[in-house]
This record gives sequence, C-alpha cells and structure tokens, in this order.
Amino acid sequence: MKLGVYSIVLPDYRREEAAAKVAEIGYTGIEWTVGYPDRVFDSGEQWHVSLDRLEEDAPRAKQVAERYGLEIPSLGTSADTGDFEKIERLMAGAVAMGAPMLRIGSAGYDGSVHYDELRAMVIDNYRTIESLAARYGVKALIELHSRTICPSASSAMRILEQFDPAHVGAIFDPGNMVIEGMERWRMGVEILGPYLAHVHAKNMAWVRGDDGTWQWENTSLEAGIADFREIVHALAEYGYDGYLCLEDFRGGYCTRPEGITTEEKLVEAWDYLSTLVGEVS
Repeated sequence: MKLGVYSIVLPDYRREEAAAKVAEIGYTGIEWTVGYPDRVFDSGEQWHVSLDRLEEDAPRAKQVAERYGLEIPSLGTSADTGDFEKIERLMAGAVAMGAPMLRIGSAGYDGSVHYDELRAMVIDNYRTIESLAARYGVKALIELHSRTICPSASSAMRILEQFDPAHVGAIFDPGNMVIEGMERWRMGVEILGPYLAHVHAKNMAWVRGDDGTWQWENTSLEAGIADFREIVHALAEYGYDGYLCLEDFRGGYCTRPEGITTEEKLVEAWDYLSTLVGEVS
C-alpha cells in the first residue's frame, strides 16, 4: 500500500507548494482536486486544478506532481451522472495528468425521490459512463458517501455489480461510513471485492451537542470510530496495493484550518499510517 494526500485538505497551499509539502513529508501520491473554489487566497482561481481551464491546466498539474516525484492515483472530481459532456472532459483531463481513476459519484438521497428511481437512473447513466471510461482507459469511481444512495459497500454494489470492474469502481471511505453506512470494515472490503479501487483516509466520531442531539465531528485517524488498524490489515489480506489518500478536515472544510495546521495533520497522519502499513508489509 502507498500513502498519498487528497489535495482538498491543503486549501492554504497553492498547487506547487502543496506538492512540495506532500513530498517533503514522505507521501508518494497526490490526488488533485478539480474545480473547487479557492477560499483562502481570494484569487478567484479553482483549486488545485481549474475545471474551467482544464485542457490547459491538466498538463501543468502533471508537471508539478512529476517535479516532486509524486504519482496522481486519482482525481477529486464530481459530476451529475447524466452530464456526459462534463464527464468526458474530466476523463480527458485525467488522461492528460496520467491519473488512472477519477471520482464521478452516484446520486444524492433526501427522500424526495424514491430510491428505486434514483438507482435506475444512475445505472442507466453509468452504462454511458462505463463506455466513456473504456474509451479513455480510465476508471470511474463511486465514493461511499453519506446522504447518497451509496453510503455503504452493500448499497454501492447494487450499482457496481452491473458493470465491469476494469472501468467502474468504488472509493472506500471509512470516515463517510461512520456518518452513514458503516459495516464491519473487513466485510466491506470483502463485499466490494474487485470493485475496491481507491481508499480515502478520514475518520469521524459521534458526540452529544450542547442541545443533547447526536452530531458527528472530524477526528484524527487514530481517535475516531473507524479502526484504521483493522482496515489496513483487511486491505492487506485482500491484496489491495493502491493508495490510502489522506482527507482530514479537522479545523474546517476548504478553509485555513483553525486549532491545527495543515502540516501538523499531514505529519500526524504520515506517522500513523506508515506505521500501520509497515505492520503488513
């Protein structure tokens, strides 16, 4: 297994600085975020790769990663599953960056549309997405995510099993699954099988709010509900040799962190994950 960083957790670092810091700490991969607004420097740019100018910005992002010896295992993108024009642009951008995978997503769920209707729509759209992925030689990923129709490995498989795992896969995200969709970690790995393509390293905990209601909060990888030692060992036993990409939002989402620095999060996670990976190497 290899360790990387999802660049969404470096909002206070410009692209060159982000790659330099990730490599300096010891990570070997960076998952570029595409099309997120810069909320720190007020530059008006999109972080860390421009969606509006993707065709010209993608080669630059590749060059920056290569300059610091970093692989780009996947791209942090999103698109409505029916927006095939955008999805094709994103796939072309992935090819230009040398990224073998990119997140597309599934469908949100809030109860206003019946699950069966949403599932049928996503499956129908993914038939086109699968064809596009095969044409571009990339893999389209559904992230296990709360408030979607794919919060768990089991629910994701109701869509994934319709497709070839060479072209369509899943992002295993234990932090998201703590919020909604948590199964035994080992069982989730086993359920996804060949569709398990990428892993986000994020953790959460449930706490009582001041009003007495249960609320979730971001934690360190070691302190949350998800047992990353069990997860890493299960991944190793399954034969997973891809990336664990850090996605730690402590201190704020896409803003300059408060109470902890970005570098502190990166170093802490590196020390912890490298120890766990060392146990199974």
